[in-house]
Amino acid sequence: MMRKNLIIYSAILMLCACGGSTSTSEAAIPAGNGTSEPIKSTDNLPIPNNRELSNYNILIIGNSHVAGIESLLTEIFSHGDANKTVNIDTRNGAFLDTIVNNESIIETIQNKQWTHVILQGQKYSQSQSEFYPIDATVTWIQRAKAIGATPILFPEHPLAGKPQDAIYVHGIHVDIAKEQHSCVAPVGLAWNQAFEISPELTIHQADGNHATMLGKLLSSLVLYETITGKSADLLTFSDTLPGDAITQALFGQVASQAIIDNIPCNF
Repeated sequence: MMRKNLIIYSAILMLCACGGSTSTSEAAIPAGNGTSEPIKSTDNLPIPNNRELSNYNILIIGNSHVAGIESLLTEIFSHGDANKTVNIDTRNGAFLDTIVNNESIIETIQNKQWTHVILQGQKYSQSQSEFYPIDATVTWIQRAKAIGATPILFPEHPLAGKPQDAIYVHGIHVDIAKEQHSCVAPVGLAWNQAFEISPELTIHQADGNHATMLGKLLSSLVLYETITGKSADLLTFSDTLPGDAITQALFGQVASQAIIDNIPCNF
């Protein structure tokens, strides 16, 4: 069987992993309405399936949590899909509703034949007591599908020590995908699985919010398999990526398992 034994990895990692605890930082996110109505279209187009294309043009849109993803995805593709031409660009720094009317980003998405558009930055309440509009995220999904790109929602990883965040945030994005057809990459759920096996992993920065480069690798592997449909579990060790061989193997396994348990795209 191609799946590795989680118990074996757990035992090995407990002996080999170096980690530490981080404190949770819960900066409040102010509530507010979306800044834009969805595109005036009655169509809920199906998700374009671009997995088999020989060339990928991937656009990443989001806030600070997408920083560093472009370089890691580039390395993963170079290592795992050397025969495929992959171009990746990133527009980051804000929530999706903040930039929904940004003319520069709108022109970027409309003026190139993107094959995949990764969307991160849907606001959510960390206390789970506020509802934030999803109009802007729906608009970005519609824009991606209008140009034939596969829209991939990127629910962010949980805060340190709060695995329930991953389940909550993933659920918000699943609900968005039910309203406007799109893929949902189970990033936070893969993080939860990794922590269950190796609680000492250092994949949060000291703020308990942002990911270390090692944490970003795990997120990137989930995105890689969501984009390609190819198992991250089958990738071999790369010394150009963060982590040792044991950790990379674990990350590939939990990324693939999270996707098996939570199919991202209903093509």
